[in-house]
Amino acid sequence: MSSNPTTSGSPFVLLRAAEAATNWRALAMTGIAALAFFLSLAMTAWLTRHSFLLGGLFSIVSLIVGITGYSAVGILLMRQSQGRELSFPDAIIQGIFTVHRMLGVALVLLVIFLLMVLAAFAVLFLCKLPGLGPLLYAVMLPFLTVVIGVTFAGIFYVAMPLAAPAIWAGNSVMETIARLFVIVRQRLLMTITYIVVLSFLVLFLSGVVSFILFSGYVTTMGISQAVGVNPVGNMMGMMSGIMGNHMGNPMGNYMGYGGGFEALESGMAYTGAFGFATGLLFSVGMVIPFLTMINGTCLIYLQVTDGLNFTEAEAQLQAQMQEAKRRANEAKERAGAKLQEAKDAAAAAAAKNNQPAAKAEADIAPTVTPAAPPAPVAPVARVCSACKAPLAADDIFCGECGTKNPL
Repeated sequence: MSSNPTTSGSPFVLLRAAEAATNWRALAMTGIAALAFFLSLAMTAWLTRHSFLLGGLFSIVSLIVGITGYSAVGILLMRQSQGRELSFPDAIIQGIFTVHRMLGVALVLLVIFLLMVLAAFAVLFLCKLPGLGPLLYAVMLPFLTVVIGVTFAGIFYVAMPLAAPAIWAGNSVMETIARLFVIVRQRLLMTITYIVVLSFLVLFLSGVVSFILFSGYVTTMGISQAVGVNPVGNMMGMMSGIMGNHMGNPMGNYMGYGGGFEALESGMAYTGAFGFATGLLFSVGMVIPFLTMINGTCLIYLQVTDGLNFTEAEAQLQAQMQEAKRRANEAKERAGAKLQEAKDAAAAAAAKNNQPAAKAEADIAPTVTPAAPPAPVAPVARVCSACKAPLAADDIFCGECGTKNPL
């Protein structure tokens, strides 16, 4: 059960979204994160020019830096929405440990989308069956329309804006997915309403900030031209000089506009300052709507999750994952058994094919009768040379007459 005393039951919770512009920690973290991200992008571009492999590897670093900075800003605003404060180092450390969760949730949502598309393909393919196909198509067309539409609404209005706040609140990948499913099932229309209202609020603030900056910018540029600092004119002069160079007057336009090389160098310096200042103003103008959007999604997450019970959903999701893992293991074992059966069948077929050849070779080969073993030689009986009395094999003297007989 989730409950937040700062947002619970407040119908005007989004009016607090613009408070992000007063959070100096979030403003400073936004500047630090933007600087680090753009430096990493510049390093990636420089490495790519020298080695495409190194540039590709460093682009991963740029992605990690961007997600870390974005999460650090979001965590600071989430803690503000929860009525708590967080230091800079803690926000950065927690931002680092949210990178894998962000990527994990994105991967899970991508898998869900692909499974939905594959299921739609399979169902519509069955609608091509003769006879039953038109009836099945008449039923499945509105069904798939509603399912796919709700899925897109859940991804666009719930998953994309609220996945990051759920992670910033301290949830894991599976806990975040469970919360998103519960929000889609129970408070989808409420969430869509909040997101639409937040979008209009951000658009309104963007218009206000644009009006403030544009009116001040135009007035300041007019005063700048009045006192003789005209970077736009300097750019026009340099463009005219470049065109003159191509038309056969290499330095005439440079010399004629502003008085030679010194004026050219001064004009380039003012042009660079003008570009830097304009880019800085544009970045500052984007910060307030950016922080308002992040703070608004944090407030919406806390509002729509207030009073919801996620324990059952998390248990069901965990059980489904265990069941899917079990089925995957069973499928793997069945595939291994089928492969072994195929190997055994192939070995048996090979052995069967070799049996006729072996039999033919046996028929062609002549029959050889084995030779009988030699008969044992009977020992020769000894007799006395004098009296012819029988003697034993080791007798030397005759027992009858005493005659000596050689062995």
